[in-house]
Order: sequence, then C-alpha cells, then structure tokens
Amino acid sequence: MFILVIFSVILGMIMYTVYKQLNKSSKIPFQYDHAIIMGGGIGGMVSAAYLTKYFKRITIIESDDILNDTLMKSTPEEILNYRCRLESPTSLGRSGVSQIYQLHVIEGEGYKIVRELFPHLEKKLFNEYNVRTYSLKNEARLSVNGVLLNQNWPEDILWLGLDRFTFETVLRREFCLQFPNQIEWKCNTRVTQLIVDQSSNFVHGVKCRPKKNIDSTSFDLYGDFILDCTGRNSSSTKWLKEDFNLNVPTTQIQFGCGYLSFIGERFQTGNSSLDSKSVICSTVDIPQRNVGCYITPIREIKSTDKNSLRMLSKIAIHCVNSEYPPSDSYEHLLEWVKERLDENFYSILKFTKVYSPLIPYHRVASHRKYVEVLKKKWPRNFILLGDSMCTFNPQFGQGMTHACRQAKILNRIFQDNHYQLEEVSYIYNRRASTISEECWLISTANDWKTPTLKVIQTDENGQSRTDQRDDQSIVTENEQMKPPLIVRILQWYIYWFLQCANQSGQLSVDIMCVINQLNSPFILLKPTTLLKVCCKALRKN
Repeated sequence: MFILVIFSVILGMIMYTVYKQLNKSSKIPFQYDHAIIMGGGIGGMVSAAYLTKYFKRITIIESDDILNDTLMKSTPEEILNYRCRLESPTSLGRSGVSQIYQLHVIEGEGYKIVRELFPHLEKKLFNEYNVRTYSLKNEARLSVNGVLLNQNWPEDILWLGLDRFTFETVLRREFCLQFPNQIEWKCNTRVTQLIVDQSSNFVHGVKCRPKKNIDSTSFDLYGDFILDCTGRNSSSTKWLKEDFNLNVPTTQIQFGCGYLSFIGERFQTGNSSLDSKSVICSTVDIPQRNVGCYITPIREIKSTDKNSLRMLSKIAIHCVNSEYPPSDSYEHLLEWVKERLDENFYSILKFTKVYSPLIPYHRVASHRKYVEVLKKKWPRNFILLGDSMCTFNPQFGQGMTHACRQAKILNRIFQDNHYQLEEVSYIYNRRASTISEECWLISTANDWKTPTLKVIQTDENGQSRTDQRDDQSIVTENEQMKPPLIVRILQWYIYWFLQCANQSGQLSVDIMCVINQLNSPFILLKPTTLLKVCCKALRKN
C-alpha cells in the first residue's frame, strides 16, 4: 500500500510537470497589444527589446532625429570623425542628449545585459570599430576618494573601452536590424501630455506633436503600457501633478558638478608605469580635492609614430563645488590641471594630441524621485525608467547600467506572469527603487561632503524645502545641512574600507564589483571585511 501511494505521488508530479510545459508552449505569442516608450536612448532600446516578448507592437517616441543617414549609414571612420569634430550635439540631431559627448561607461552588469539582448553587437564593435576590453587588474590605475586601489587583484574585471556616441549609434543600428517590423519609431516627435482616466487611475496614451513645427497639429497614441525613458529632463512629474494631482516626493542634490571632455591620442611620457595603463581614473576627494580625471580608451588606432601608444582615449576632467575647468584653450587647461591634479595627469595630458573640441557640461545634479512611496496612488500602467526615475553624480558611471538593470527587472515581472498588467507598475516601482537606492547611496555619500551643497526636497503634499550651505557650513556643522545618519555611517565606513583596499587586492575587487554593479553593496559588509575595517579604524584612532 505504501509503495502504491509513493508511486501515485511520483506519477502526479510527472503529470503536473508535463502539463506545465504543455501549458507554457501553448501560450499565445503576445499577451498584450501595444506598448509606448518615450525616449529612444539606451534605456528605451533595452526596455523595448525585453518587451517584444510580451507586446505585439511597440512604438518608440523620440524627440531627436536619431534615424538620420549620418547616424545610421556612416562608416566606423566617419562616425569617429563626426564625433571628434562636432562641437554641438544639435548638429547631429541629438539636442535632447546634450551630455552625449561627455564621459560615459557601460559598466559590467549593464554590458552583460546588452550582450544578452544583442548577441552580435560585441563582434561588430570589436571587428569593425577597433574596440576592445581592458583588464582592470593589469591595465588600469584606479584611485577612489584619494586612495589608490591595490593592484594585486586575485581576479579580474573587464572594462569596455568605448564612447557613448559610438555605442549608442551602433546599438541602434543593431536594434533596428533585430526588430525591423515589431517596433515603430516616431522620431522628431515630442510628447506634450498624457491621455488619462482619473477615475480608474489609468494612462491610456500620450499626445504628441512634431518637434520641428510647433504649429502643426498634435496627434494621439494609445497603448496598454507606457514607459518614460526620456532621462533627466523628464516631464512626468509635471504631468502627474496636472492629470492626477499627484506630487512625487523628490530629493535634488546640487553640488556644483561639471565635466570637460575631449578625445586625444596618448603618447609615451617616459614613465613606463603610466604608459602601460590604458585606464587611469581618479575620483574627486571632497572637500580636500574637488577635481578628478578619467582617461579611458575608446579605440585602437594605427600610427607610424614610434612614441604613440596607438589608442584614442576619452579624457574627462570632473569637478564639484563649481570649480569648473577652462575650455577656451588646451594650453589654459594644462595650466589649470598642473595646479589642481596629480602630476601624473599633467604628464599624460602634456603628451596627448587633442583630436576634438573641449566640450564643457555643467548641468549635473543627483535627483531622486521616490515613486515607491506612492504605492497604489501611482498610475496603474505607467512607469519611469533610468534617469527619468533617478539621476546620479556621474563620477561613478552608474546611469546606463542603472537603466539596463531596471529594464531587466521589468522583464522579470512580465516573465513571472503572476500579475495583471494593472499591477505591474506597483511591483516595478518597489523593485526598481531598490536598484536606485543602491546607486543613490554610493553617489550621495560623496555629494554631501561638498562645501557649497544645495538640497531641495519635495514631499507628497507638494511642499518644498531648500537648504544650502556656504563654504563655512562644514566647519560650523550647520544642523540643517548635516547628512542623514545612514549617509554619515556610509561616509565613515567607505573611508576606512578604502584604507584597507589600498593594501588588499580582494577588497579592491569587491569595491570595483559594486561600482560596476556586478555585486550588491552588501558584499562590502561581509563579516571578515567588517572586522578588518573596524580594526583599521580603531588602530588609527
């Protein structure tokens, strides 16, 4: 009798498994009809690629002319030439991404997601654009908050040497080849407002108009699901207030951040320890040093000059506290760097041939929208993704990977198939905000040290509060401008962690895995690591 019961249980389990598999295979190809994505940048394309499994058709609305022949049909050499000689993104129809020529990196986890979605992309980048990956263990010199990380790493992390302009252009070409029919692009088009039903808390679609002709007639697009991937200049908080009387709680941290970027060919400096490093990065160390520098390769080149290192690099000078680098001439910039940066950076820049204009960018702030606290007040089929939800101090290069990770979270929610479409935005807001919080804490722990910090906070009632410190506020410890407790703890812990990482290859790998979003920040709190950090702090004190 016992054997019969066991046999019945096993047979039941087998039949259930077979039923599940048959049920999966018999599902209709698309669960939903139409998704609308506002914004055709990297976040928009990655989201669209995931959603092709669930929606019969997808419309991407993009304000810029990103499918023009210059971008879509140019040779690799022509793309590089355009990138090097153009001073303004508007000349290639990219006015909506004025920071596109600044330093961007697609970090470990983000690049992994893109490779999975676009399997032919890497081969094209490597074979046609002379792009390659670089070893952070052997080919990099990395300094974080004034601390040089240990080079004796037990494992390696690869860094993709590529500029955003090329990456986005090649990715969009691959995207259009991979999804020629299912996805419709509406370029040169602006979304002017949402089409909503307040009583059901639902967004039915969007109102649009052509960008170049403001007097032209607007038109409506209707969809089952709406994504805002328009980035740091998103209008969603304004629309949600107008259409649902919904105030999205926000925190904006202004810390006088700016960049100056250009492309150059590196030549030998006579210092082999510098010349052997392809990736050289130093973050700011607020408030002791408010200037950092990032030198990252973007392409290998041929050269007949024996002193050439045969690589083109993106070079970016990053600053906070409004200590902006000059952009009027390279000679002036060199003098400025000599006074404010490590002599190694001056040496490298002195032996660099400049290929592009010096392009400044000063409109940078950390801006968090706490969509998760609104719970079911939030519209049922509408989400923010990437910079539309949260933007960061760019010195850690988190933005593009943050967007890719949120798109992957959205895919998992649809993949689970446990939720009604009307529930997806609530589930997504909670999970995606966890990703934002990780990146936000890493970024703002540094932001809060800025001598001239300005913090603007808005609550659910729409009430705003602005606090600002002057150069003396750090000394006087203005109570209103003290960082939150969690930030103060993080500042203390990161400081002593980095002192340990200066002497430990494993801890250097751990911090770089967190910065590259390959691992959760909790890896920095392993019991053995926590003990090392606390012992280090106690010995010094």
